[in-house]
Amino acid sequence: MKFSIITPNYNGASYLEKCIESVLNQNVNFEHIIVDGESTDSSLDILKNYPHLKVISEKDEGMYEAINKGIIMASGDIITYLNCDDRYPDGSLEVVLESFVLNRDIDYIYGNCRFINQLEKEVYIYKVPPLFNYLLGKITVVPWAQPSVFYRKHVFDTLGLFNIKYSLAADYHFMKIVILSKFKRYRVNKVLSCFMKRVDALSAKHSNKVIAEVNIIKRDIGHKNMPFLDICFDSYRKLYNFHTYFKKNN
Repeated sequence: MKFSIITPNYNGASYLEKCIESVLNQNVNFEHIIVDGESTDSSLDILKNYPHLKVISEKDEGMYEAINKGIIMASGDIITYLNCDDRYPDGSLEVVLESFVLNRDIDYIYGNCRFINQLEKEVYIYKVPPLFNYLLGKITVVPWAQPSVFYRKHVFDTLGLFNIKYSLAADYHFMKIVILSKFKRYRVNKVLSCFMKRVDALSAKHSNKVIAEVNIIKRDIGHKNMPFLDICFDSYRKLYNFHTYFKKNN
């Protein structure tokens, strides 16, 4: 079973090597596709040091168009994307692989995510509340962090690519559709990725636009008759992780 890991990059030279190395440290069969948006920093020089990479560098209309290009290129059985400033802990893809092998009817797998700051210190571990695995489909709350979700290729073959009209929240939109499409899922109660919280990240610099896009998606994709279900369980998700954060920092 082969992984296709897609990394969109634009001027991410400061983080790129650690991202690539974290993939290289996984003991699985993989292809790592880097979709670069014609970076003007040293990104392309760094990529030349890794001949195993599949690299394209051309202008795009943003991160999600870049990811879509990678999905089209992908030849693996399992598809995921990892931003250039994120990474995988040692052994995480082996855990994902084992879970897919042992659960052959499962369409996607999700797990916990370690949030780190720009000094690479752990901020907290985002955990998916166990209750959510039983409620998904009845509710449309997205309970997981993006880098800790892994899809079989047929999920994209069935649903298509990311909708690039959402320039900052297309992954949220896609995950909502996945939940409503009744694909079979499996929760792994382990950290599967590290997500870097950067003050200069695109989503941080344009947080108001992110919120606006997410609110549109919530309005358009959710329970039309019982929106309070999503509201209640989204609050539960936040409280669950606030408790985790509070315990770590007190």
